[in-house]
Amino acid sequence: MFLATRFAMEGSGRMNRGETFSPCHSAVNHKQLCASMGTAATLSVGKFEVFVTWNENHVSHGCLFQDDDLKSFAPYESDEPPVERYERPLGTLIGRLELLGYTIETARAEYTASTLDDIFDPLDITFDEVLEILRTVDLSLLADPPTQIKPEEIEGNPPVGLFVPIHLQDKILAVRTGWNPFFGRHWDLDALLEKFGPYTTLRLLAESPHNAELPVVWDFFGVVSTGWIRRHEISHGLEQREQYLIVTEGSSDAYILRKSLDLLRPDVADYFYFVDMKDNYPFSGTGSLANFVKGLIKIGVQNKICVVFDNDTEGVSTMNLCIELPVPKNMRILRLPDLPEFDSFPTIGPGGRQLVNINGLAAAIECYLDLGSDPCVRWTVYKEKMDAYQGALINKEQYSKRFYEQRGKTSLYDYSKLNLVLDSIMAACVSMNTPSLPTVRSAIEV
Repeated sequence: MFLATRFAMEGSGRMNRGETFSPCHSAVNHKQLCASMGTAATLSVGKFEVFVTWNENHVSHGCLFQDDDLKSFAPYESDEPPVERYERPLGTLIGRLELLGYTIETARAEYTASTLDDIFDPLDITFDEVLEILRTVDLSLLADPPTQIKPEEIEGNPPVGLFVPIHLQDKILAVRTGWNPFFGRHWDLDALLEKFGPYTTLRLLAESPHNAELPVVWDFFGVVSTGWIRRHEISHGLEQREQYLIVTEGSSDAYILRKSLDLLRPDVADYFYFVDMKDNYPFSGTGSLANFVKGLIKIGVQNKICVVFDNDTEGVSTMNLCIELPVPKNMRILRLPDLPEFDSFPTIGPGGRQLVNINGLAAAIECYLDLGSDPCVRWTVYKEKMDAYQGALINKEQYSKRFYEQRGKTSLYDYSKLNLVLDSIMAACVSMNTPSLPTVRSAIEV
């Protein structure tokens, strides 16, 4: 078992992406250690503790949680304040973790990295083998309280582990001598996860469908009630460096994307913010947006930015110009995705009514709304420079109004195309967080 004693912090006591530390991977009740270590704050999945801090060594996990995740329970004594903690299902954290940079590829990088202060020799098990096992792990099998096994009952040999196939358990034991019965029968899982930081561990455990509904709990009540940490130091939410600015061609694009996130991706909607649209939108048209992109690159802006162009003639042309610029790693430039639904779309123009592939020609954001059974694009202006017509959806304002007026997600509306738009934006944002190798570890062995 490893207890983290020093953490990557940026003034606020938050986990810092790119630096990982040996977490506490254990189903052991941490109260057994309080006599010597003090009071603990824990991050756990079900009965499995992922990360532990002690006393004043506060590390915030607020980036994992949202407003509704703060839970309050009746106090142990009537004259005490209510017991508080943050809690949400593990399955709802996948998107949040990936937008923070904790992906499967990040996990692969952590697992294969070698650092000078690694405590153990590497296991003779590949990352793909580890991932395959973790996709079957059911943490609900852990006992509550954890079963403690007396050394004399097993004559110094560990019991059969709960999670890892027997032939791989033998590989673990070949390089992990000195087994501690304190860990019970989940020692095999501890060994698989020893190379991963706490948020990478959460992402990997979320790969198993068995764990999707298990609660991820940030239990800070002990360190607050004993005075080590003040209650106002515990909060949820994101810092700006963890968020993504979405910039679009026009205000309608921004409104539709903002509402789509709120309706369809509430678990990650707070990761995205938009240019203030209360007054005149500053980037109406592709030319203004292109100049804005050039300006951002020139000044070396540090915010994470995703620039989204329409999938029409002007949008594609301007996007192609922008991607030729020296785009920094904290910026992504993309257009709305091509869709099969647009391969043969009703249009009207100089040649009369025709079915035309409007991908790259007339697929503005309104085309990704629920269009019913009779949509049509009208070809408007011929762009000589691009040798193509620019098209626009007829009655696009009506389609937009119907979408804006929704007060909640409804089964009567087709969100499939909007979901694909959000998928492409999410993928672009996640790609900004390139896997970085863990370079710092600090732990004490108990």
